[in-house]
Amino acid sequence: MSEFRQDTYYEEGSDAGGMPGAHVAEFLASPDSTWLLKLAFTKEDGWPMVVPLWYQWDGEAFYVVGRKRSAWVQDLIRNPRCAICIEELAHPRIRKVLAQCTAEVVEGPAKGEGSQWVPIADEMATRYTGPSGPEQLKASWDWDRYLVRLVPRDGKLITWQGADWSLRYFDPGQRPDLESKARRRQAAGS
Repeated sequence: MSEFRQDTYYEEGSDAGGMPGAHVAEFLASPDSTWLLKLAFTKEDGWPMVVPLWYQWDGEAFYVVGRKRSAWVQDLIRNPRCAICIEELAHPRIRKVLAQCTAEVVEGPAKGEGSQWVPIADEMATRYTGPSGPEQLKASWDWDRYLVRLVPRDGKLITWQGADWSLRYFDPGQRPDLESKARRRQAAGS
């Protein structure tokens, strides 16, 4: 796991802030990434809803697998606009990734044999339950499932790590340490 520095909330000079790309990839796709994806979508009656799901990240999109009668799949077919949140709650790192996404049904409903959902479900089962996960999953291959791809809008992920506030929440001069850090980042990017 990459190094992260922060011992207390609002610590000056900490690494709190947006995650670098390599840290995002590690957070979302490493074997230790057993966080749940919270999928937010709109029900047919207009009310928002959230479901926690296992996910797979391929560097461009999130994949989730839904059962044949999962209401959330039908809601995404009706309205593919959705949002995701993946978070780690352990202090001090408190990493999170947010995105507005468009859902695409890649396959389904389909049984397991020869389907596109099985390799992805196998990877998820290994990550979430261990090496025996794929073997346990085989017992349900005859049960129809959907494979759904969640594509971040404009390829954008919103990331954060640490227990501090972003500079945008402060009045000028209220957090000189964050202002200085932002100036250094801007100068390095120019």
